[in-house]
Amino acid sequence: MTRVPNYRTAAACATVALLTAGLLGGCDSTGAPQRATSSSKNSQAGGRVNPQAQRVLTTRLLEAALPDQHSVPVDLQARDRPRARDNGDTVHCVDEGWPDEWCGEALSVGSSIFAAMADQELVFRYISFPDSTTAARFFIGEGSPDEVGEDPPGDEIDGFDIDASSDVPPILPGKGINVRQGNVIAKIEYRFDSTADIPSDRLQTLATMVVQRIQQAQAGKPPTASAR
Repeated sequence: MTRVPNYRTAAACATVALLTAGLLGGCDSTGAPQRATSSSKNSQAGGRVNPQAQRVLTTRLLEAALPDQHSVPVDLQARDRPRARDNGDTVHCVDEGWPDEWCGEALSVGSSIFAAMADQELVFRYISFPDSTTAARFFIGEGSPDEVGEDPPGDEIDGFDIDASSDVPPILPGKGINVRQGNVIAKIEYRFDSTADIPSDRLQTLATMVVQRIQQAQAGKPPTASAR
């Protein structure tokens, strides 16, 4: 089985405090997820979206789908406004940590970053492709419900650990989720201090919110889904 490429060197295996115990799987020696879970249905709030009717999220729509200050938990503050860029110049795509092969076919990329003092950092990264088939070709895996729940959000989803031991300067470890919804792949990186008082289901809640916002944009609706 082909694995999801490891496109962030920070996402390597490590023993870290589990934010979502039993929710996510680990990763292999390359940092790629060991297992992923696929779901063929879009069962999130807002109703089903016909894949044939999904809008391609160009730069403006991708930026609108990114989480903003009003959609993340209240204890997290925005470091910068959500920002998406056209992929005519792939340098931005590569700078966001996506693989060269992905950047060669992407339409646009975007990100938004949040933090809570020194004990939490939350980063959302989106990449949009011309169609769902292209996005699905880059996101391939298999997994089990005990990692991401019985009815996980998105068309495909997987989890990974973030090891901060090799970071210079050192920053917080954490966990993350990759999720595909139609022609968009999103990466959620959540770094946190093990002593931080964080709800155990926060990462899953964030992933659900991301999928819902992408679904809303693909359906031509204003993205309003929130994790609050």
